[in-house]
Amino acid sequence: MEHLDAELLSLMALGEPLGTDADAGHLATCPQCSETLRALQHAVHIATLDPTGVELEKPGTQNWTAIHQALGLSPNLATDPLTRRTDWPPESAGTPPTSPAAEKTPPRHGEEPEPAPTPLRPAKNRRARPGFWITAAAAGIVLGTAVGWTAAGVLGHTGSPAPASTQSVPAAIVLAQTSLTPLPAHTGSGDAQVKQLPDGTRQLTIRLSNDHISGFRGVWVGSADLSKMVSLGVLANDSGVFTIPAGIDLAQYPIVDISDQPYNGNPAHSADSIARGTLNPKT
Repeated sequence: MEHLDAELLSLMALGEPLGTDADAGHLATCPQCSETLRALQHAVHIATLDPTGVELEKPGTQNWTAIHQALGLSPNLATDPLTRRTDWPPESAGTPPTSPAAEKTPPRHGEEPEPAPTPLRPAKNRRARPGFWITAAAAGIVLGTAVGWTAAGVLGHTGSPAPASTQSVPAAIVLAQTSLTPLPAHTGSGDAQVKQLPDGTRQLTIRLSNDHISGFRGVWVGSADLSKMVSLGVLANDSGVFTIPAGIDLAQYPIVDISDQPYNGNPAHSADSIARGTLNPKT
């Protein structure tokens, strides 16, 4: 099973528009890609929080190790910058330390005063601001995915980063599919596909082109003679994914029907079908 590209998931986490309809369909049925996207969105959320009033915890050294390796930093930066600090959060991050020589006693009478000591500058990355750690940790999550760690392992835990599982994730199984043909007075057409997820859940994916209707588009499965119909939800866009109740036998409900439902509060089928198709089981 080919998963979505890590770069695409990263852009989606940053708010970029979704890719193709195929990408949307895959994301809706793939637990691994969905979980990765949620982790990246969480990282973006954390990275963009206003740190004012946020109580920070000192990150473990394994977080810096993960960031160091993911960013390919030089070996002389391998030591965690916070290991040499005893206070967290920094109480005087804006005040540079001074040399012990600055506390010498004044010169005696007749002696030349010693030159004033030069204040020591804080080493780069030694007194990092809290905001830096939030952003750096988020960057470690995004880039850590590319090197095989889960996003939550870098930011969400204080233990060692968990390597990505080498076992393949079971793929969803296509159970049935059909083309959706427009009915008289309508032009919308598309297709429907039923997949069974690894946990046994069945999902109906609908793709239907736009059609000028007065109401909203209801998604139904029905018996062959349309005497019995079950509503699965509302198709708000050109595509949508709907869970099929466990008690529905598709052998008894093989018809996929998209209807034009008026805004009258009546939950029954309107009898005005936009498009329809008969599911063909996959063998």
